[in-house]
Amino acid sequence: MDKHLNIVTFDNPYPPNYGGVIDVYFKIKSLAAIGIKIHLHFFTKHNNDIEMLHQICDEVFIYKRKNGLAQQLSTNPYIVQSRNSDELKANLNKNNYPILFEGLHTTKLITEDKSICNRSIIRHHNIEHDYYFGLYKSTNNILHKLYYFIESRKLKTYLNKVKDAAFHLAISNADAKKLSSAGVDNITTIPPFHSATFNSASTSNYNQDKAPYVLYHGNLNVSENIAAVDYLINDVFTDNTIKYIIAGSSNGHNLNYKSTNNIRFIKNPSFEEITDLIANARVIALPTFQSTGIKLKLIDSLYKGQHVIVNEAMIEGFPMPELTFLAKNTNEMKKLISDNLKNVFTSEQRNKRIQELNLYFDNEVNATRIIEIIEKLSG
Repeated sequence: MDKHLNIVTFDNPYPPNYGGVIDVYFKIKSLAAIGIKIHLHFFTKHNNDIEMLHQICDEVFIYKRKNGLAQQLSTNPYIVQSRNSDELKANLNKNNYPILFEGLHTTKLITEDKSICNRSIIRHHNIEHDYYFGLYKSTNNILHKLYYFIESRKLKTYLNKVKDAAFHLAISNADAKKLSSAGVDNITTIPPFHSATFNSASTSNYNQDKAPYVLYHGNLNVSENIAAVDYLINDVFTDNTIKYIIAGSSNGHNLNYKSTNNIRFIKNPSFEEITDLIANARVIALPTFQSTGIKLKLIDSLYKGQHVIVNEAMIEGFPMPELTFLAKNTNEMKKLISDNLKNVFTSEQRNKRIQELNLYFDNEVNATRIIEIIEKLSG
């Protein structure tokens, strides 16, 4: 008998070009690959091309986010209230399949409909109120600061409203402990899904003929990543003899830097372009000042890339810190970059690292663990 799953997600998961949707898209793809029939529901502000989603999902439903003052003034978090939909409720009640809600963003119906609550699984991509408090601390814009602070307070209260969902999926053991301390039960840790299983860059030879360069990549619309870019440009990427590349999604409004002789910005690269950039960077530098969840860019970099240099916040909660080079301060990061640019990353090193990563981040294994939960809900 076929197994079916409703998945409700906060955004269009294709293209998988930033952290949260990378986990969602490759989770969908992994589940579909082992026979789960996916009924996908997602919220968006834009018109969307969903041809690729139809190739892996049985059904795809699109809902418009509700923007405006009324959503801002709600006692619910804005990220939740703006994704409230009677149409979604009607569609979910057309079947009795389990429902995987991606992020707290999508969970409003759990608080309204007992039958939906009873067959619900919430995927926590991080501890949302901690994440938003971190954004509050990392931004200098006073209006953004106020929004992030209020949203953090609302999210902390809101978590209590959805704790009775049938199952909760944490992205790390550290997050599972935090959820448990907040009164959440039935928690299973399922590591993030990633693209390496589906992409040849993780098993092909690196192009060692290219001039060595250092890469930072991330969603350049997010304040924590903008803070990291500011730090790298002002304090770390200061050697004019080294080639640096900064790449990621950008709406063009948040990043004021321009390319120079040795620092190149690549905005909105395609999935193929970012994969190539990661694979061929001799060094990937990934500092962060916000230690929430497991960073998808770290997993992608380790599967597809070469030498990966991090700070302590980037690997907090990460189960395999020994696979990275840890810089405890700016001078250490600059020295590690300089040293590792001289070291060719071999096929043997790559294969050994992938084997170690697969002990924890194997997409197929983690998809089967979700299927076990689906089976419990299906009776």
